[in-house]
Amino acid sequence: MVGETLNAPPRAASTIPAPGTLPKSLLYSIFARIGGSGLDTDAFETLRASYRGGFLGKAVAYDNRQTEIPASKIHSLRWHPVRLLSSLDSPYYYGAKKKYLDWIAARQLATGRYDMFHSWSGDCLLSLREAHKRGILSIVEIPTWHRDRGKIKRAPANGTADEPQLPWAQRWKEDLLLQRDRFLEEYDLADLILVLSEKAADTFRVQGFPEEKLFYLPRGVDVERFTPGLRPPHFRAVFSGALIERKGVHHLLTAWRRLNLKNAELWLVGSVHAEMKP
Repeated sequence: MVGETLNAPPRAASTIPAPGTLPKSLLYSIFARIGGSGLDTDAFETLRASYRGGFLGKAVAYDNRQTEIPASKIHSLRWHPVRLLSSLDSPYYYGAKKKYLDWIAARQLATGRYDMFHSWSGDCLLSLREAHKRGILSIVEIPTWHRDRGKIKRAPANGTADEPQLPWAQRWKEDLLLQRDRFLEEYDLADLILVLSEKAADTFRVQGFPEEKLFYLPRGVDVERFTPGLRPPHFRAVFSGALIERKGVHHLLTAWRRLNLKNAELWLVGSVHAEMKP
């Protein structure tokens, strides 16, 4: 059922609040702005709900573009030292920004003022370690799928291969990248994982994650703001975002071909990644 833990068995005693109870003070962190479009809107709606619920402690984000939630509740990182690395290629620069956000959030948790932490996959390894150490309930939101994209769980390797040691001049830059192991450790440390679809949940199930750790919460819509317009003469569907397997675009294309609709158009708006090119 939407908005419930998937097939959850009775929970043993733990730090997780009983159903119907609310945290006293939530720390929320996200690699986005509060208020705007896209992910910025998701962040704002989440924070607005927690603020109206009376349990928002603080949010750490890269800017604040709304006025409903008091600015005192937002730790804005609009002016941050990682700007000095802005000339780097985007994977390095964005990796550095995510790790800086994570470091700031971990310092907030270390104050002991919070009893719940909510963040996003890739943004929160240090924070989750701090939350785990302090017994703070943690929630990680997965924007797409498990990092292994639903592949069958692999057996652990026998022994570890020696990794080549890069010279420091190269190593510091490589350390900025978000490696796969970072995401996997976040999954393990989180008390609850929010997924947007049953397909996303399946990619965690195949890796052995228990049902009680998966919470299905698809994106909603404000029906008072967004209403259907006049039906056009041709049916038109639009996808906006990175054209990449991680977004499930290949599944969309397969489904569209199977529909074989007449007088219909599928628009794909976004940058085409190499893996999607014919």
